[in-house]
Amino acid sequence: GKLHQTTADKRRYYQDYCQSYVVHLTSSLGGKAGTKNFFSKKKTTTAASKLHDSCTTFMKTISEGSLGTIKSVVEGAQVLITSTKGDIRGEVVHVGSKDYACIDYLDDKDHTIDVLFDYIGYQAQERLEEDDVWSDGSKVYIARKNNSFDLLKHIPLNRIRTDPSWLLERISDNRTADLGCFLNVDIFKSIVSDFIDQDWKPHCTALIHQASDIILSAMADSLEKSSSCREFSKRFPNLHVLIKQRSNNVARILLSDAEKQILQHLEMEKHPYTQDQILFNNIAASRYRGIQRELEVSLKLDQEGVVYETSTIQSILNTVFQRTQQKSVEHYMAEELEIVLESYGKVATKRVIDRTPMICWDVVRSLVPSIQDILWNITDVQLEETMMKDNNNKEFEKKYN
Repeated sequence: GKLHQTTADKRRYYQDYCQSYVVHLTSSLGGKAGTKNFFSKKKTTTAASKLHDSCTTFMKTISEGSLGTIKSVVEGAQVLITSTKGDIRGEVVHVGSKDYACIDYLDDKDHTIDVLFDYIGYQAQERLEEDDVWSDGSKVYIARKNNSFDLLKHIPLNRIRTDPSWLLERISDNRTADLGCFLNVDIFKSIVSDFIDQDWKPHCTALIHQASDIILSAMADSLEKSSSCREFSKRFPNLHVLIKQRSNNVARILLSDAEKQILQHLEMEKHPYTQDQILFNNIAASRYRGIQRELEVSLKLDQEGVVYETSTIQSILNTVFQRTQQKSVEHYMAEELEIVLESYGKVATKRVIDRTPMICWDVVRSLVPSIQDILWNITDVQLEETMMKDNNNKEFEKKYN
């Protein structure tokens, strides 16, 4: 091959190689290095495309996390069903369409043909697995002991709300010396902190680690694709090692700083704060939704043609408000806490869904300029040393690593 005797020749050769490497890396990180032939069976996926996929998966995972779905009606959730007899506790066993769900009883007294079931006590000929749930397309059934099964009622979602009872223990365990009718903000902060550590942190760190794998892989591929790579690495192995090590060091520094930013953001989110009016609007709208729903059900407002006399309406109102007054202060505090958690969760979840990927993409945008800076700043002495054929490879790696 061509000899590079002068320092200027060596530097020109080195810069041509680095420029080819940078061009390939820029294309991959920018999403412009994919296959150009639509009908080609062998398709190359760019680093940008891979990171976009990772960010989309991250967004879906965080959106479905506890802080973002505190009051969502999902299978397995314990809920309260509004009825003319008051709230009935149950567990969601089937979510059909967007407007109904099927609920199984939690208290034996509610295993009746009333609110939760259309029929109970069917007998099957074949063997059934207790608690199995199945549908024939329109009706939903649940298996019981001794090969019997029940027909579950389709309950409108607007009559179902999540049960805040899980918060009662947190409230009880965090009593203060203050008057017990006020919501303890420390409980709220503690729950938010737990959700962040358990739900968000693992997925946030996983995303930056995925970004690290994607970026380092793109760098290795770009180095391999650079013009005359095999000739270059064979003739000047030490220089090839130097470029690879310097590039990887730059990437790892940027990625390490990005992970610190992500963790700092999560720590900041453990101290809840927002000026987003959505939070306050949602709290105001949710605060009296329960009693409004109970009044609508008791007065059968969803049924046309139902007319009550004034005395009957007054009796229904009295019954509803009497049931409401029988609830404990702790129960009201739990309901209020759940409302605030749900409302704040909607605001905070949007922040982390955007912030974490933005930090990852900032690494992508900063990487090529940073690599160019470090590669362009090689000294003549280093260039001479690395382009000498008789250099000891192991000693060189130790010196410049």
